Amino acid sequence: MGRLFGDPERIAAQASPGKLAVLYDGACETCRNVAAGILRYDNSNALELLDANGPAARAQFPELRLEDLLYELHVIDDQGRVYRGARAVNEILRRQAGLRSLFAYLWYVPGYAWIADCQYKAVAGRRYRNPDAAVAAATARLR
Repeated sequence: MGRLFGDPERIAAQASPGKLAVLYDGACETCRNVAAGILRYDNSNALELLDANGPAARAQFPELRLEDLLYELHVIDDQGRVYRGARAVNEILRRQAGLRSLFAYLWYVPGYAWIADCQYKAVAGRRYRNPDAAVAAATARLR
C-alpha cells in the first residue's frame, strides 16, 4: 500500500512548470487509446503526454527505467514527484478543473485506492499476450 498513499518517489527531473508529464507506452494500442482519452477528458491544459519509448521522454526523464515505464503509466509533476499506475490516474483527475476533479476524492473512500490499483493492474496486465516480449522489443529499439 506504500505506493498508494504517502509521499511519492522524487527524482531530479521535473515536468515543465505547472504541468504534469504523462508517460505512456506508445507501442501499445490500448495505451495510445487511453492517452487519446486522457487528452479528450483533460480540461486543465496542464498535461504533457510523452511516449515513454521516444527520445524526448528518455532525455527528459533519464532516471526512470524503460521497463518500469512500459509496465505502468507514470506521471511526473513539476516538483519531480513520480506517480505510477492507478495513483497516476488519480493525480491526472486531481488536476482537472471544476467537477471533473471530484473523481479524485474517491481515492480517500476506504478501500477505493486498493480496488483502483487492483483494477488498473488487471487491465494493464492484459495489454499484451506476452508482456515480457513487449518490454524486450522496446528495450531492443533503444539500443
